[in-house]
Amino acid sequence: MKKEVIINISGLQLDVSSEEPIELMTTGAYYLKNGKHYIMYDELTDDSQIVKNRLKISPKVVEVTKKGASSSHMVFERGKENLTYYDTPFGSLLLGINTSKIDLQETEDSMALHIDYGLSINSDHISDCSIDVSIASKNTEHKDCANCTQ
Repeated sequence: MKKEVIINISGLQLDVSSEEPIELMTTGAYYLKNGKHYIMYDELTDDSQIVKNRLKISPKVVEVTKKGASSSHMVFERGKENLTYYDTPFGSLLLGINTSKIDLQETEDSMALHIDYGLSINSDHISDCSIDVSIASKNTEHKDCANCTQ
């Protein structure tokens, strides 16, 4: 995969009263080190602050590190509950992440990641969640297209 990538993240948070879908499409940087995939990208919050994100992906463990207005280090590991603090401007929350499924599909120029997990806050189960991440090499062959975003 090339260093410049296009990242598409979609997720669903199911709780008793509703479904809360999220979707993000952005560009970022990719590299492979010691058999682990690293993806870095910036995210803009609702109040226009930048959060720096890093995904560290291996077939059995996925780590998400966020630094900025809200910071956290979430670890997704199948069959295991991992605890972490989610720091917000209003204080910290103790998150429990209980991962039931990690599915990673790789090709030469792309990756698809699917995770199913339960989320708890301060030991109370809040919701069941799923997240899909697709990463693809940014197309650099459109040099003659002035308005191309690829």
